[in-house]
Amino acid sequence: MAASTDPQQDPLAGATDLYVFGYALLMMELTRRLQTNTETVNATQAPVNQFCQYTSPPTPEMKDVVRPNVDTLYTQAWIDLAVEPMVLAVPVMDERYWLMQLMDAWSNTSEDSPSSLTPLIAPVTDSAQGIEVYTYALTGPGWEGEIPEGLKQIAFPTDTVWLIGRTELHNLGTDEVQTVVGYQDQMRLMPLSAWTDSGTWTPPNGHYDPNVPTTPPSELITRLSGTEFFDELSALLERTPLDPPDDATSALLADFGVHPYDESRLPDAATLDAAKDAGLDAISTYQGAPYINGWKFAKTNIGAYGTDYLQRANIAMFGLGANLPQDALYPSTFNTSTDADGAPIAYTLTFPAGQLPPVDAFWSLTAYDASSFLVENSENIYAIGHFAPPVADPETGATTLYVQAEEPADSGMAAANWLPIPTSGNFSVTLRLYAPQSDDILADWPPALTPVPAQD
Repeated sequence: MAASTDPQQDPLAGATDLYVFGYALLMMELTRRLQTNTETVNATQAPVNQFCQYTSPPTPEMKDVVRPNVDTLYTQAWIDLAVEPMVLAVPVMDERYWLMQLMDAWSNTSEDSPSSLTPLIAPVTDSAQGIEVYTYALTGPGWEGEIPEGLKQIAFPTDTVWLIGRTELHNLGTDEVQTVVGYQDQMRLMPLSAWTDSGTWTPPNGHYDPNVPTTPPSELITRLSGTEFFDELSALLERTPLDPPDDATSALLADFGVHPYDESRLPDAATLDAAKDAGLDAISTYQGAPYINGWKFAKTNIGAYGTDYLQRANIAMFGLGANLPQDALYPSTFNTSTDADGAPIAYTLTFPAGQLPPVDAFWSLTAYDASSFLVENSENIYAIGHFAPPVADPETGATTLYVQAEEPADSGMAAANWLPIPTSGNFSVTLRLYAPQSDDILADWPPALTPVPAQD
């Protein structure tokens, strides 16, 4: 991003820089508005400071979050720390992986996001439920006070925090899903004052605004004109400190009249529209992460972006809510399911013996359509690798996965080794490595997703 741009000399370049800078913040806000626009908790929404528990795995119909995983049940909450800290309590579970990812308003993930492998604190007894829980006090910028014993403080630079919890499913059976739902029911989120007083809290009803669009945020942000985008950005900056603090960007925001807001300094509408177009092009074509055998693989600088605003915006566009590398890695590859003549293309992904994804938790392979949502298919197979171990070649030990629209000829391997893709158009595939063993990842890994030659 430019350290300083004179609005009179090059307004388009400066406005484009600021569009890229503000993109993740606005994506977060549009997502927050959609997901909290309700009076009471429902299947995909919850008022501020309340859990929305996803009690079944995601499906292709789920459009509120791009690139969801299907290996866990999500726990979600949009948290407001402006009034006082909030307490998050997570029950001690059986032998299963869980992660409570916590992001600030800029989509930066806290390094203190707790998990079953790194709970950060010893469990205590939740007297209201009579169970053992891990307890965390989430505090906003400028908060001063004492944290009661038994709580781990996690401090944030913004009052807005997005919690995305993931609790592992061992399979998709009804009993297993209900076991995880039972753990979700034992999670707690309440103001610190309520936790220290009685340990109970009845949350107030939320608010519903019929004017809030139901359009997926990833689509809605592209519909905003340049002027609308910068109006939104200016309003958000009134209550959102920069993370990280950045003197050069602060100066650029002031030069362009974005923050502090000064209408007389803003470029004209045509320039802002052009900046939007240039910004979206820069974000969508960003190639910051290296490609390894066709996989875009960011091993570092993901989840917490510093001043790499283009990387931050690119992740917000294609996978808002990315974890830190120590918690998860997401190599992804982008392909087409048909050739120039419209004929379907089938792919294979072969892991040589001993080169399956190295993890301390689990791994999976998921396909997405051109809009980054799950691929609808008759078998309802959205991911492979986790629930059922793929079948390896008994002679070589290599494991081949079939990434194609039609079921493989060897139907006995379909459930474990077949990942359906769209019958036409573009698609992408993401490998998820939860709790990756990063030191064991080879420099030329993962292997390529390889087109299968057409049969005569």
